[in-house]
Parts: sequence; structure tokens; C-alpha cells
Amino acid sequence: MEALRDPGRPGGILAAVGSRLLGEEQPAHSGRARAGFASLPPELGVHVDRLRDRLGAAEAFEVLFSRWAEEHARQVEVTPAPVASLMCALVGSAGTAAPNSVLDPACGTGGLLLEAAKNGAACLLGQETQPDLAEITNVRLRLHGYHDVNVATGDSLLGNVHAAERVGGVVCNLPFGQRDWGRSELGYDTRWTYGLPPKGESELAWVQHALAHLDDGGRAVLLMPAAAASRSSGRRIRAELVRRGTLRAVVALPSGSASAHTFGAHLWVVQPCDEPFSHDVLFVDTGLLPEAAPAGRTASTDWEAVHTAVSAAWRCFQEGAALEPSFCSAVPITDLLDEEVDVTPSRHVRTFPGDAVDLVALEEDRNRWRQTLAGLADRLPAVREVPLAAPQVLVPLEDLIRSGALRMWRGSSSREAPEETVSQVPLVSLNDGLSRIPPSRQTYVTEAERLREGDVLVFAGSPQGARPADQREYGAAVGQGITVLRPERESLDSWFLAGALTGGPGVGRSGTTTGATGRPSRLDPGRLFLPVRELDEQRRIGRAFQDIARFDEVLDEVADRGHRIARHLADALAAGLAGPVNDDRRG
Repeated sequence: MEALRDPGRPGGILAAVGSRLLGEEQPAHSGRARAGFASLPPELGVHVDRLRDRLGAAEAFEVLFSRWAEEHARQVEVTPAPVASLMCALVGSAGTAAPNSVLDPACGTGGLLLEAAKNGAACLLGQETQPDLAEITNVRLRLHGYHDVNVATGDSLLGNVHAAERVGGVVCNLPFGQRDWGRSELGYDTRWTYGLPPKGESELAWVQHALAHLDDGGRAVLLMPAAAASRSSGRRIRAELVRRGTLRAVVALPSGSASAHTFGAHLWVVQPCDEPFSHDVLFVDTGLLPEAAPAGRTASTDWEAVHTAVSAAWRCFQEGAALEPSFCSAVPITDLLDEEVDVTPSRHVRTFPGDAVDLVALEEDRNRWRQTLAGLADRLPAVREVPLAAPQVLVPLEDLIRSGALRMWRGSSSREAPEETVSQVPLVSLNDGLSRIPPSRQTYVTEAERLREGDVLVFAGSPQGARPADQREYGAAVGQGITVLRPERESLDSWFLAGALTGGPGVGRSGTTTGATGRPSRLDPGRLFLPVRELDEQRRIGRAFQDIARFDEVLDEVADRGHRIARHLADALAAGLAGPVNDDRRG
């Protein structure tokens, strides 16, 4: 909804919406005066009331929250639901149920606390530097029926409101890359039992903060940037975490799991340990799971399979049972305490079990890869030169829209919620669509706004990335930054439309408008042109575009599989499990 936009205070209006859904005139637990809160415009209040009557208070808030989160994606980090689910599973003693009390010291909009509550946590504690986000967490949890909630405002490192609290679990998508996290003020803080974190290691300050809040037997699961596992400045503290048996596991998440962590994200499982403790650390590299790194650009992470595999590995590790060696391993702490103390999973997970490698299977994989590579050229469509007797006739998209041959709409988290019958459907965000991963959230739209076969998607206003919707996107809605083009099937072929936008004459003319950053922001149908073709000719050209797209996908698939084979070969050579064959051609 347009009224939810508030650039200066991205959460102010939404917090007020939550309070209205709770039947309160203003946020109840903030301790601030009424004048300090964003006022709710009367027309928005009426709309919120109608949405509550139709969906219920909790679902109404989630609808508005989903659209608000999409609108403010660059300002507010929201932990993806599959990652939150895995974190809350690992923090529980049985691998599924969460502890009775859970703290999130940088709770943002409350996604992790909400997931912990759904997993059985009864007492929920949180702290957040932005007052509006803290209030969003508060009202969100209460709207879902969880009332033993204490969400405070402030910086957990510099002003720890919950200093006296000890909990059974801590879950946190912690702030990363903080340069001014308070090191000079906190030099003698009692939380630094593993060492005073260097200025550039704010993440290790958050790790120790989490540990300080755990009761006996408590555990913390923290979403960390991958760089924290190997930076030289953090080596001494990592060594202490390993030496004392506190670092229990490091899980490398699938690529793209957390948008804020461009260069990868890990889960650290930490737990204060008294003697006796396990002398191993569990390392899990989900990138070795076929479900987490499927070949081909249209394939996506099977999060259910990843969740099952990681949870099973953690359970086996706790019970001392045998691990599946293809993606995880238990490494003695003595092997980790070297000059680097690098706890990156990919360095410690061997791709071959035991003391032997199946060279027959490896050779079979290599032969299949070679055959696929050899057949790539056959996938390209054959083309012929078409002499142009006259310049091509071009038609602007705007004229096609006016004639009814094409319908266009833009996805937006701020669009008005319809008054007619709506359905809850998956929401394809800009990141989902560009990464070709399944929709990550839900929203409510009318039937007319749901994607179907033949729809063409344009991302961030750039026609060069246009493509027809994937089958798994059918029935979903689109979020901000995505434009949908729906051709009339008896007038315009969707593959012809997408292909012409991607590489045809329309690209030679500006089809987008740009924002303040100079990057494309929205598609302008009056400035983008398509060549005029008869429908039968469109379909023939469209099939060729489809073949080219499939060739591109197979090319990615071949590259992905080739990288895996190369890694397996390198691991076998490095481990001394295989040796090179003498080759006279190399002299």
C-alpha cells in the first residue's frame, strides 16, 4: 500500500498498523509518548479494519508486512524463512523443538523469534536498535498469540537490556561488518571470556554476547558472514572457541541463502562446554548436496532436503553416530589449532569416505560429462540468413497494450490490497526471480494478478533479462521491481516477445527509465519496440529462442557438473587417494 511507504522511518506506519490490529491506540511496550509515533492516516485505518475482518488480525498483518518488507528490502534485512527454520531446529535439544526461552539480541522484525515460538519456545526476548522494528516484532508476536514477550529498544552490545537474563537458546542474524561496535567503551566487559574482539571483528563480539546469555546446557545458532571463519584478525578468538569445545558446528549454507552476505553465509553452533566435552567439531558443506547446488540455472535449492540433511548430520554428531561423509565431517580440534584456525567447512569436508576413492564411479561421471559436452553444439538451432528488402517494421509495446494484444502490470509491495476475493499465493521477489529460486514469501492477490503460462517477466526494468515465467512460478504473484507482460496468445508469442526484448531491436532503443543511481528502475512501453511478424513466424522464431535458452541452461549445467568433478579429482589427489596417470604428451 502506498500509505505504508515511509522513507524516513521505514517501520513507523507498519508498527502503528500492528497496534491498530491489536486494538491499541499506540504501541504499548515502547515507553515513548504518543507524539513519537507515526500517525495512521484515516483511509489506511479503514483499509486495515476491512482486511482484518476478512483475514483475521494476524494474517492481515502478515499480508501488509510482506508487502512492506519487499518495499524496504534495501533498508531492512529479513532472515529468509528456510534459514530461520533451520536455525531454530538446530538450537533445540532434540533437533526440532526449541528451548523454553529464546533470545534474539538483534531481532529486526522478529522472524527468528516467531519461528522459535512456532517450534515451542514460550518465553521470547529480543532487542533491536531501531524502535520501530522493535515494535513490529512486539506486535507481530502478540498478533500470533505469543504474549510472554519482552522486546526492548537499544544496542545489545552497548546497552544490554537483558543483561541479567539467561536463556536456553539464542538465535540471531547478527549485524555484520560493524566498525564502530563499541570496542573502546567495552574494553573491560565481562562478556569477553574468549578474548577482546578486534575492531574489525564485530561478529566475534556478538558470538560472545550470545554465549554470555546462555544457561547451563544452552545453545546459540548464529548466522555469520563466511569471512568470519578465516579472517586473520579473529584467529585468536576462534582458537579459544575451538580449544574450549565451545564451537560445536559450522554449516556452510547454499549460495544466495542470505542476501546481506554477498560472499556466503555460515551457521555457527556454539555452546559453553565443561569437561568432559567432545573433541571434534562438525563441519557441514551444503554446497556438496545436489539439492543445495543443483545443476542448471533454472534449478533451485530444495530447502526441505537441505534442512533434513543438516538436521540429521547434527543429530548423528550429537549421538556419536556415523556421519554421511559426502557433505559433512567431524574434525578433531587438534587438527584445527594451526596457524590460521580456519573453520571454513569447505576446507574440512572430504568428498571421499574412508581411505579409498571409487575411481570407476568417478570415471563414469567424467565420461557422462564429456558426452553432454560433445552434444552441446547440437542443441543450438540452425538459422539461415534472411535478406532484408526493406527496413523492419517496428511497433512500440505501448501500441500493443492499447490494442489489447498485450497486458502489462508492475509488481509492488505497495499496491492496494484488493477488495474483491483474494487468495494467499507465493510472492516472487526480485531476488527470487533473478536467482531462479522458488518464491520466498506469501502475499494476497486476485486471480488476475497470478502468473500463468505465457507470462513474460522483466526484472528491474531491464529488457535484456526478460524471460517467460518458469512452471514453478505459475500461480504466484510478483513483487516490486518485476514487470509482467501477458501477451494475447492469438496475437503474440511469449517466447518471441521475450527473445526480441532480450536481443532484438528493442534493446537498441531505451526501454527503461532510470532512478537516481542511474540503474534501470521501470519499463517504459513507449520507448521499447518489437519487430512486426505474422503469428506463425513468431512461433517459429520463438521456438528458436527457446532452444537458445535451453542451450544456455545446459551450458550452465555442464559447467556446474564439471566443477564438481574437478573438485572431486583435486580432493582425491590432495588426500593421496589417487595419482596422475603418466601422460607422454606432457613431456
